Amino acid sequence: MKLDALIVGAGPTGLAAAILLTEAGWRVRVLDERRGVGEHSRAIGIHPPGLAVLDRLGVGEAARNQGVKIRDGAGLSRNQVIGALDFSVIGGAHRYVLSLPQNQTVTLLRQRLHELDRHALQEGTGYLGHSQDGQGDLSITVRQENAPGAPGAAQQLRSRWLIGADGTNSAVRRALNLQVSGRALPDTYTMGDYPDTTGYGPSAALFLHPHGIIESFPLPQHRRRWVAHVGRHAALEGPWDLPRIVHERTGWRLEEHACTMRSTFCTANRRVPGMVHGRTVLIGDAAHEVSPIGGQGMTLGLGDAQQLARLLTTGATTQQLNHFSSMRLRAARRAGYQAHLNMLLGRPLPTALVPVRDRLFTALAANDRFRTAVARTFTMRWAQGTGAPGR
Repeated sequence: MKLDALIVGAGPTGLAAAILLTEAGWRVRVLDERRGVGEHSRAIGIHPPGLAVLDRLGVGEAARNQGVKIRDGAGLSRNQVIGALDFSVIGGAHRYVLSLPQNQTVTLLRQRLHELDRHALQEGTGYLGHSQDGQGDLSITVRQENAPGAPGAAQQLRSRWLIGADGTNSAVRRALNLQVSGRALPDTYTMGDYPDTTGYGPSAALFLHPHGIIESFPLPQHRRRWVAHVGRHAALEGPWDLPRIVHERTGWRLEEHACTMRSTFCTANRRVPGMVHGRTVLIGDAAHEVSPIGGQGMTLGLGDAQQLARLLTTGATTQQLNHFSSMRLRAARRAGYQAHLNMLLGRPLPTALVPVRDRLFTALAANDRFRTAVARTFTMRWAQGTGAPGR
């Protein structure tokens, strides 16, 4: 059987594309080397444009029921609130950022795809390479495990389109011999999920400390994500004592024995020169890596999937696909600039400059127009609808 689309990568972006294409009557397969969803919560933020895509996919209500709606947040310094954001001013159907661990989002998307086609997802199957025949179809080499850790023989699949949604270390991107532009950033963060003992409820809190920012976000089931800036060019291995760092910078104590996730990560902003290469398309992190600070990556990927599926199922021209690539990479650049600004504001600051910074923040936060602009920026309202021309 010849497929209409073979998608490499079963994260939110790949699954979203698969659902939309399958709904349109396309024959689709999604490959992923991994089996199962995994217990790591990973990314947690879904912004209003991403929530609109989840609604289109048929999982929006379930996601909202499982997640926490972050409607406001505060910036604190020296135990004082120096600025506050209220997302109700942004307009639209979703006036909040939804906090939902990525593994729960992936589970919802898998269930939806299974409802449409129970054979669409092939786990334990890796992409090895592809070529194009004289008729324009793609011959894609894959390998499926006979059992966990026991790879089977290589197989050939045929498809009209190949979509690489396989993340920052994309095998599809490597096969295209594409060089990414951008750079690794010097900032290192450590994060963890703990029981929420703060009383902040569904609100976000950003603690601007001279030694680096502490970010705190609500999670479902009365838990909270804590993220700490731990230095520039710092070692990923740590050891980073997150409960100690949080207590020193915020005064809050974390219950270390009840931690359900710990991770340390570096940051980068990188992009491919183009997302469309003949009948192969890169989307999500495979096409553009954005620093996790600000939580914009999942929403960008969902937007890629929706725009691409709309174009492919309506017989888009090469010009339209190239325009899609240009617009989506422009959106990724803007997200990268925003993430970089977020990191600059959260870097260590000489103690003598802290009062100056605090007075500036307080003055800006007193301006209604400024607060609204910042709220719209942080919720990615600018990303709504960027992509396909005339659609």
